[in-house]
Amino acid sequence: MAKRDGMKLRDELTFDTSRAVKAVSWGEAIDRFQSWYDDQRGTQIVVENELGETVGFETPNRFTPEYREMLYAKAQSLERGLRERWGKLLHTSMVTLTASSTDEDGRPRPPLEHLEDLLSSWEAVRRALYRVLDGREWEYLAILEPHESGYVHIHLGVFVKGPVVAEQFQPVLDAHLDNCPTAGEDAHQILDEDGDEDAVRVRRSSHPSRSGGVENLGAYLAAYMAGEYGAEPGEMPAHVRAFYATMWASGRQWFRPSNGAQELMQPDSDDEEESVEEWEMVGIAPDGDLGDVVEVDAEAPGRRLYRELRTPPPGG
Repeated sequence: MAKRDGMKLRDELTFDTSRAVKAVSWGEAIDRFQSWYDDQRGTQIVVENELGETVGFETPNRFTPEYREMLYAKAQSLERGLRERWGKLLHTSMVTLTASSTDEDGRPRPPLEHLEDLLSSWEAVRRALYRVLDGREWEYLAILEPHESGYVHIHLGVFVKGPVVAEQFQPVLDAHLDNCPTAGEDAHQILDEDGDEDAVRVRRSSHPSRSGGVENLGAYLAAYMAGEYGAEPGEMPAHVRAFYATMWASGRQWFRPSNGAQELMQPDSDDEEESVEEWEMVGIAPDGDLGDVVEVDAEAPGRRLYRELRTPPPGG
């Protein structure tokens, strides 16, 4: 998964040698992710109220079908809200950012090191985007997605009030190239050899009842995350499972909306007042059986989730 000294990843994916802390292979990480997921899927959180009544419920992690479908619905509501706000002035752009998945000798790179390099430009990319669209009304939604190789790339959806052209986003691509050490210039061209849009695609967002436009860029982006409808991770293609293992190992966010986009993706508030009942976590039911609850001290310090790799000094 990684060899770089000091890189953090989930503790379950590390092991000790006499002089170092190392990471397991990508294939082993995929297997361990699936084991972790299966354990989590069957576990319920158990809470108790003042009357001594207990209730168990699952806590969907970001890899469950329910969680992915919730994000898909949020992304759909984003563009729907912007269409209602801006009407025919809504234009969408998609900027694709990548990093090389092979080293100078053509060998596959450790996926966590590849991901760290890919994301190293993120703040510079955001600053460039703010400069490019200064004075405009706009929002963004960035999603991390897998190539068929399992390596990660970024689709940055940009929603703008009023027309934009692909060439306006050249500074955004430049920011990525300048700050991602393994980004290739050939993969970040505004236009390809035939003069067609390449790393940046711009569309006018049409009403869903009409043709000739992008119906919903937000939903298009989130469809990558949702995968096959209702599918569990173990049912996904190999490259998606490899991607999930990388995201699980790193703890990185894969759904990155702007503040305004986040607000549009929130559900409508309910004005009706509801009685608030006090519940306290009392344990977990590993197999979902509330008759077999393992007590948990909610205030006790948790176990270590992440660990840094450590390599011995050269010649040491």
